[in-house]
Amino acid sequence: MESIYDDNSEAQTRWCHRVMTSSEKFYEDEFLRILSASYDLKKFANTLTSDSDNLVEIISDEAGLDRVMRILGISDDINTILFQTIMARFPATMTLKSGKALASRLLDVCNIDQKNTFCQSTYRHALLLARDENGCSTLKKAITIADDILKSDFLELISLKAHFLSEDDLGISLIQHVLNLDYTRKATEDDTLLHELFAEFDEILPTCDTVELLNLASKLTSDSRLFLEFVKTKRGLLMVQIILGRSEEVDRVFWEAIRRGYTDLAITHHGHRIMLRTINVFEKRGNKNVYAQILRLVGYNAFYLSKQPIMGNAAVLHAINIHNPNCTEFIACGLQCHYIELSFLNNGSNIVEKLLGEVDEDNNKLPILFMVVEIVNCDEDTLVRLAKDEYGNRVLEKTLHVADYHHLYDLVDDIVDKLEPLLDTLRGSRGENIAALSSRPV
Repeated sequence: MESIYDDNSEAQTRWCHRVMTSSEKFYEDEFLRILSASYDLKKFANTLTSDSDNLVEIISDEAGLDRVMRILGISDDINTILFQTIMARFPATMTLKSGKALASRLLDVCNIDQKNTFCQSTYRHALLLARDENGCSTLKKAITIADDILKSDFLELISLKAHFLSEDDLGISLIQHVLNLDYTRKATEDDTLLHELFAEFDEILPTCDTVELLNLASKLTSDSRLFLEFVKTKRGLLMVQIILGRSEEVDRVFWEAIRRGYTDLAITHHGHRIMLRTINVFEKRGNKNVYAQILRLVGYNAFYLSKQPIMGNAAVLHAINIHNPNCTEFIACGLQCHYIELSFLNNGSNIVEKLLGEVDEDNNKLPILFMVVEIVNCDEDTLVRLAKDEYGNRVLEKTLHVADYHHLYDLVDDIVDKLEPLLDTLRGSRGENIAALSSRPV
């Protein structure tokens, strides 16, 4: 009969599996014998964890889980042996039906270093765990017991992915859990007005009182500055994420506030995520007008946003990458008279190049037309600086190639005529490529 002393490792693994999961009296007695024999127990634990797939299978079995839980806590050495293998298969074990109970038992018996490792592993796999009912329970527990440094990391991660998490009840329950933590509440206590407002929302949200929520949302959004300060905090971002979608009336109140304060919100990470959530909420109701209106707002404010190095610039690039002709036209018009100015900037030049790439042979010629008009009308010193500039050079070269590719030869001629007197100045410099393109047919 197979046993722990069998020379064949596969035979040992099979025997361990029977001892851990079988309801036969022989194997139940054998399990109890091993529990009482320290040498055999350590050897048994090493064999049990030698095949991680086998351990996961055992934990997924009701009897197997019970016996693993009984082994845990007998000694630090045994805890360490089991802990290391469970950590190596963390997502697989924590998303089992038995994962929540296993996590609780592990945290009850492991030492402080192991608890920190457990919380760090949870953080690394947080988004995966958040999509699973069992995994989400473990995630909530880890966030609760984590130290303040790791709590801060969890809060940052959940804020970053809040628009994604808020798409279903499981994610919303996770956000609500984070909002209920004392750590999260303390984050806003330095601002008395905001802290009191948060406390009002904390009181109303569990009641699902739509009328009271509407009144409070109206109070918050009636002051644009207060609303902006509210959503710029992680606590405010998360709160708005779970409020949106509760009622159509409340959603409209928030949308009006977002529309009014669009430029201030669009240049912040938190504002960007709230807009994504707003779009999703309205589209789920079959209303796609909000998305269209946001794209129009991007166009109207394109120049201001383009000069914002992070989120504002990203909002414009995202809108261009949608390849929607109307949206491209809004942005092209919004940047009129500023193409050369933006071409000297790293982020701005990326937007101009992207816009030029949207030119087609049908109706979407505005970007190239506006760019060429600015080139023709600018002074010679500015044009030379543009051709020699690290970013401007790329834009000027792109303009020539796009005009030629789409057979817009009149525009090519206009640019070449403007550049012709400057060719000697450009040769031997960064503008050599522009001189080469302008001194022969492109």
